[in-house]
Amino acid sequence: MGQNDHLSPMMKNVMEIITRCTLVIYALIAILLIVIAFLTFFDAVYLIIGLFSHPHLVSGILEVLHVLLLTIIVVEVLETVTGYFRTNRILVRPILIAGLTAMVRKVLILSVDDIQIAEVIWIIGIIAVLTAAIYVVGKSENYPNQGEIR
Repeated sequence: MGQNDHLSPMMKNVMEIITRCTLVIYALIAILLIVIAFLTFFDAVYLIIGLFSHPHLVSGILEVLHVLLLTIIVVEVLETVTGYFRTNRILVRPILIAGLTAMVRKVLILSVDDIQIAEVIWIIGIIAVLTAAIYVVGKSENYPNQGEIR
């Protein structure tokens, strides 16, 4: 017995249209994410080339890391979209990895001058929770339908 067998024929048609629209939207999002990933990657390459003439090497390297981490975040979100196409489910692990990468990026842009202890504690806590969640979800991905949101 199918999941939508209890629906009327008209409601089945409506559900089919909604499903197709969702897939089209996800495909468009995937295309935009690919463009953004390439743009951020090429921006990182441009910044690396500019490191040779950058007056402050350390800040230039941090700038490159900032853009590369942004590229990783975009790629992980893209992986969520492509995972949806593969499994017809939203995969949780790429979202958690994107969140962890965003927190590492946040740590890199923190300045010692305007750092507050409460903010550092929150960031450490969030990183710990995301790391634990990635570990737990990673272990459960060996089994079907676990580690995913329907």
